[in-house]
Amino acid sequence: MNTVLIIVEQTCLYLPLVLGSYISMSLLKLPDLSIESAYVFGAIFGAQTIIAFKHAPIGLTLFLACLASLIGGACVGATSSLISRLANIPHLLSSIITFGLFHGINQLVLQSSYVSLSGYGNPLELIPTIAQHPELMILIIIACTLVVASIVFFYTQLSYACAMVGNNPDFFKNYGISTNFIIILGVIVANSLAGFSGYLFAQSNSFVEITVGYGKALLCITSLILGKAVVAQNKTITVFVPLIGTIIYFTLQQLLLKVGFNLKYFTAVQALLVLIFIIVLYRAQGRSMRSDQLGV
Repeated sequence: MNTVLIIVEQTCLYLPLVLGSYISMSLLKLPDLSIESAYVFGAIFGAQTIIAFKHAPIGLTLFLACLASLIGGACVGATSSLISRLANIPHLLSSIITFGLFHGINQLVLQSSYVSLSGYGNPLELIPTIAQHPELMILIIIACTLVVASIVFFYTQLSYACAMVGNNPDFFKNYGISTNFIIILGVIVANSLAGFSGYLFAQSNSFVEITVGYGKALLCITSLILGKAVVAQNKTITVFVPLIGTIIYFTLQQLLLKVGFNLKYFTAVQALLVLIFIIVLYRAQGRSMRSDQLGV
């Protein structure tokens, strides 16, 4: 039972990140590696808010920290997308430039490489229902709210526009609609969710440091591929791909842990999973990777 609770908790912590990557990597089909920088910057914004409002009511502190993390992630998304679209350079290159910029900005804001939150109240423990997992109830509420909001969002014109741009980047040029606006707004939404996930991780672990975003892009790609391997694909936009993919990802991680696998090698397992699914699901079907550079 404890293993199940851990899987649920981990899924809730990382679901915003995978949802964000679903928007930028799957719908827009962009190699949005700046999502790692958004994860870190959102964590920093949220942590600094916790420190600044340490004497405020705990419910208000949680709301402000979540809002700050969304804004922090959005700043990264705006930077990478504006560099790409206004400078007319590939998004992969703009993501690398953004990563370099925010690596310095993160250190400037933190004034160090590490900040502890253990001396401040944890707003995620607002409803400590389970003694061993005092954050679980708030995390479940946040995750359920996010799933509902995502379902609503995926029925909006913006989500369909993102999918159209991903499948045909020149589609809107024929109708006089700004493709740049759609891409910039989509990346901002995606990165804001990544920043939110970064804060949840930082708060749950009581610290934030500038390397917490390492490997998160691979986590997103692996989760999305696992989700698409399970969820029947009929060209619809669905929240179940990132949701089920994240659940499978952390279930696999816990199963490997149970059999004694050293999780320091789990990144290699992720890479192998991505390679196998890409070969089986894409190459075997004769699908072109030119418009789907990350395979998700």
